[in-house]
Amino acid sequence: MKLSTYVITFISGAAIAALSFLFVLIDNPDVQNLRWILFAIGLAVAVVSLVFIIVLLVRRKDKPLLPDGAEYRKKRSIMTAPEVQLYRVLCSALDLRKCTVLPQVALLSVIDKISGGGYRSELFRIADFCIVDSNSFMPLLVIELNDASHSRDDRKLRDEKVAAICADAHLPLLTVDIGRIHDVRWLKSELRRLL
Repeated sequence: MKLSTYVITFISGAAIAALSFLFVLIDNPDVQNLRWILFAIGLAVAVVSLVFIIVLLVRRKDKPLLPDGAEYRKKRSIMTAPEVQLYRVLCSALDLRKCTVLPQVALLSVIDKISGGGYRSELFRIADFCIVDSNSFMPLLVIELNDASHSRDDRKLRDEKVAAICADAHLPLLTVDIGRIHDVRWLKSELRRLL
């Protein structure tokens, strides 16, 4: 059970025990017996709940924040070398007063799931770049860089899902093959077409 449930139970038990003293004004042996029964029940509920609250709080303190044996290290870069190259070309091809290039953007950050069953897990995919309006940060274009890994079947399926999600959200998607990273003329033409 959650901590909040035990807190509510504790408050309820304490309230029952406290309210039982209202019966002290009634001079009837049966009412007095009921008073003591209510007091005992309320007190027992409060004490048991308090024990559980203390146990939960102690367990929270003792629980390590990180899994045993886990080590973490800062990455050397958030982008691969080809992604860095494409980033630089994109920045040189765009008017950065109007557009901003964001690397490594989760679809969840730029697309909302507004209907349909299931979870939003399909939006946890990371796009290589997203071009946004510099003032409003409204997403304008998603860019995917295709290297050799995109020829694998699992990556093809992932790429198809990303393309379908972007199309449904009316967010243009530009796929750049790794061989076209330095083709500035083609890239500028595609950016003009899609933005």
